[in-house]
Amino acid sequence: MSLVQKSALGPGRVVRCGSCGKAVAAHPAGMLSAIPAFLGGYHALESGSALAGGAAVAAGLAVMVALQVFVVPLVKA
Repeated sequence: MSLVQKSALGPGRVVRCGSCGKAVAAHPAGMLSAIPAFLGGYHALESGSALAGGAAVAAGLAVMVALQVFVVPLVKA
């Protein structure tokens, strides 16, 4: 499974493991990895600068993807 496929996984999305063929999904606690993206969006709404707001959203999305790929475990579906 590529990193892009793993970053798009969620508790409701099931894919087959590339090595064993079993169904896997992301752990339900992985939904918490979206918090940095929401905080970045909130900062963008409260910010007076489009540049600072855009940077906050981009940083929040980058942290969300990194958490989803490197921290959230895969579980049997």
